[in-house]
Amino acid sequence: MPEKKLMFLVTASLFASVQACPAAASELASSAEPAKPYTFNGHVDLVSAYYLRGATTTYGNSSPGLGNAGADAPESSQPVLQWGADVIHQNGWYAGYWGSQINYSYKHVGESYDDRSIVSGFQDNKSIENDLYGGYSAKDGDFSYTLGATGYVYINGKHADGVETKLGVGYKAFGLNAQTLLNDTVWGNRGDTYWSLTYATALPYELSFNASLGWYTYRKEGKYLGTRDTLDNTACGAGTAFVVNGCYAGNQPVSNGFRHVVLGLSQPLGDSGFNWSLQGIIGGVNRFGIRQANKGVGTLGYAF
Repeated sequence: MPEKKLMFLVTASLFASVQACPAAASELASSAEPAKPYTFNGHVDLVSAYYLRGATTTYGNSSPGLGNAGADAPESSQPVLQWGADVIHQNGWYAGYWGSQINYSYKHVGESYDDRSIVSGFQDNKSIENDLYGGYSAKDGDFSYTLGATGYVYINGKHADGVETKLGVGYKAFGLNAQTLLNDTVWGNRGDTYWSLTYATALPYELSFNASLGWYTYRKEGKYLGTRDTLDNTACGAGTAFVVNGCYAGNQPVSNGFRHVVLGLSQPLGDSGFNWSLQGIIGGVNRFGIRQANKGVGTLGYAF
């Protein structure tokens, strides 16, 4: 989500130990299968709501926003399913997939750019987000780094598919990542960069704590977001901004802004493969400087 998203993943591992005489231990070692060069894990989660990088209230330039009925933030204000899988090779290469239901149609949103008569029906043919990602990670002592990319593909989408690069460095439990969008979409401009500072640690009782701070640097002008209606190449009037399908009264684009702080707890439910997590989101501002509300998210997941 891939990192477009605030995702939770717990991988359950089973360990066995054998105490035997030296001869028996030698026989066991000789008959054991060689370790596989890669690991695979997957998950299916039910989340109470889907908030994208702290956008809890609106993507637009005025508050309170249009809500899901108007194809506005959050991606889903109701419970949705999310799922994914990862393959990690021992030499550092990795690839994965992450998917989620969305509570409106990115196809209808994209069509509204081309056809300004579309003003309703945004919850018809709701979209499914598919994130395909891959890259390389390595570690040297307490330091680590990662290089990769993510492709965002939407079932029932138009003008929404995008590609982001990812560069990241880490020291012990801390990580700093930069993800840059390479093309204009209805949700971002080419050159937008999402910065995230992360921290994760284990707690007693198999609890895990994670935290992230998100910040954005924005390209102010793009095909679908800015101060000019790019369909007919006309400038928006004073006190308005262009948001996908028209010039709307409200704030102008900003060049950067604090996006969110997320604090989370997670825990496996014994050896069942199920797990739970809770996240608290302290909202920042969107690309138009509109304040986002604080929210909480609960997840019940199954890892395999």
